Amino acid sequence: MDVKKNKIRNSSYELMRIISMFLIVLDHVILHGNLLDNCTNSAVTLILRFILFLTLVHVNSFILLTGYFQSQSTFKQSSLWSVINANWFYRVIILTIFLSFGIITVDKVLFIKEILPINLNEYWFVKCYLLLYCISPFINKCLSSFDKKDFQKLLIVLFLIFSILPPITGLHFFDNDSHTLYHFTFIYIIGAYLRRYPLNESYLFKKMSNNLYQITLVIIFLISLCFNFINYSFFSSLTNISPVLKEFAGYFVKTAKMYNNPLIVIQSIAYFALFGTFVINSKFINKMASLTLGVYLIHDNSFVRDVLYKFLKVDNGPVSSYKVILYVLVVAIIIYIICLIIEFVRKVLFKVIYNLKISNKIRNNYYNYIANIHIIN
Repeated sequence: MDVKKNKIRNSSYELMRIISMFLIVLDHVILHGNLLDNCTNSAVTLILRFILFLTLVHVNSFILLTGYFQSQSTFKQSSLWSVINANWFYRVIILTIFLSFGIITVDKVLFIKEILPINLNEYWFVKCYLLLYCISPFINKCLSSFDKKDFQKLLIVLFLIFSILPPITGLHFFDNDSHTLYHFTFIYIIGAYLRRYPLNESYLFKKMSNNLYQITLVIIFLISLCFNFINYSFFSSLTNISPVLKEFAGYFVKTAKMYNNPLIVIQSIAYFALFGTFVINSKFINKMASLTLGVYLIHDNSFVRDVLYKFLKVDNGPVSSYKVILYVLVVAIIIYIICLIIEFVRKVLFKVIYNLKISNKIRNNYYNYIANIHIIN
């Protein structure tokens, strides 16, 4: 999730960040709320599952955005520390509140892990994002030497290795469950390519009007979505026929919802490119988008996740009514808004702390120390 600030960034991409984070919340309400397991109405289950497939562009869209902008930007330690500090703040605050009210109990080992400034086991996305950000200068340097043809060859090879091979081999030939640094690197490189060679300037799309281009992107998005969903449903039905078919079909069922799925990659690119066709300038959108990291860190904290959906009566036993679909949307909106407000308060607090004299002194001493470190030849 790209948390870097960029003054020239089009608000259309910031709007995408807002929508993508809502899709993440919606995905988590259904998934972590165990609605698919608890639903006894097959039609409602089908709709909920389709919504899940609709949301699967969220993670890729954030990494595409990171590659799109970071590939033309410089590495900043301050950006790295802003993510780590937010991560640390919420882990400690949530742990303290939950322990104080007796909501959870933890052993000493877990307690120490949670209060350490860096604990990359809590949020898999943050772990992969931070690692990606750290190696991004080296990726950018490599990519800068590529011409268009070499760039395309690289993308084809990476697409075959990281996107095609995993699903057709059931992760046996190459284990990439998409929660990996190499998947993030692959998507980052696609974002970097789209920055240097915009999709609307490619041979297939350059003669299209903006409206026709937008319609084409929507069609690609929907075809990828529907084909993936039908593909998942078809192979799911095959798993009950015979042991041989179960193993073969299981490959596709298992990888259908993974972010490296070729159809989801294509769907994500169409989704990302669609927002690039809009021209929006809004300080409100930019401000709201800057709060999206907090939404993720709050609602997907492991302690919060364990109690949130039961408290909101999402994970509350069997459901069969179509009303659950509306309820899921309402709950996702409520979670999103509350988390935005909390993150806004945190940012105001951190801004005050950041501007304190002692904070400036510590920060300056740290960066001076880092700047004076010399690697022995």
